[in-house]
Amino acid sequence: MRRPAPTALVLLCAVLAGCSAPERSGQSARPAPTASAPAASAATPAAESAYTFRLPMARYSYTEAEYALVQSAEHVLAKRCMARYSLSYRPPAPAPPPPPVDRRYGLAEKSNADRFGYRLPPVPTPSPAPADERLGAAEILVLYGRQGAGGRDGKLEHHGKAIPEKGCLGQAMEDFRKGYEHPEGTDAASRIATRSHQESLTDPKVRAALGKWSACMAESGYSYASPMEPLGKYLEGPVTAEERATAGTDVACKRSTGLLETWFGVESEIQRRMIGPEAAVLEELRDRHVRKVAAARRIVAEG
Repeated sequence: MRRPAPTALVLLCAVLAGCSAPERSGQSARPAPTASAPAASAATPAAESAYTFRLPMARYSYTEAEYALVQSAEHVLAKRCMARYSLSYRPPAPAPPPPPVDRRYGLAEKSNADRFGYRLPPVPTPSPAPADERLGAAEILVLYGRQGAGGRDGKLEHHGKAIPEKGCLGQAMEDFRKGYEHPEGTDAASRIATRSHQESLTDPKVRAALGKWSACMAESGYSYASPMEPLGKYLEGPVTAEERATAGTDVACKRSTGLLETWFGVESEIQRRMIGPEAAVLEELRDRHVRKVAAARRIVAEG
């Protein structure tokens, strides 16, 4: 298999991580001002093809809607912090969560295959201007702290009042997450999501189904041993008719051989077995998720 493009690496990492990480942490160069969420994360289990989000481990993950609610709450807390500096801040309107796109077992959506080949569907860009474009230099400094300081060193302050190193938004994110973090549960969930996928690949039923899928692809002139191979091949340059044809055949062969449901069923059983010894710590993780989402809902309601 040729080396995947960077986007392919993201997709393949999402496959192994289960696309259902219980907590999304860390910040980019500047904390994102929107309430939309990235991909490697859990999404609303609305589509039949969203296998990751129907696996047993999905119980211990946020949905896209829940994650967006948490982000909205963090922005409200940032607004309150900004007010303490006599600065106004209007949090951006939450973006609607994108439709679930699942690549755990390779491409699964025929409609996407026909239109986008192996690429992820484009996420609509909100029409309002990003929050940053509505902020002045003082607001950016207080909201983002050191990351909004334009590279200058020294003490961060606004009219003599110290500014948190991470700014109001970064500090709000950090403070809100305290009390709800559960590293032991997060590690257990990530470990199970990864190992269950790896173990499923050695299951005789999955191996047989993969063999049938590969034979089906060969009948149409495609030589692939795994559904992950074309994911790494067709992710650079424009989408071509060849890519769409390959993707369409890929999904059709998955359906005709029952690969997706077989794989999903096998991995579901593996996850249920792995969850057993970790049930207590995982339920504590879920409880903290529920309490965090409830707290976020109250914060947003209070404004």
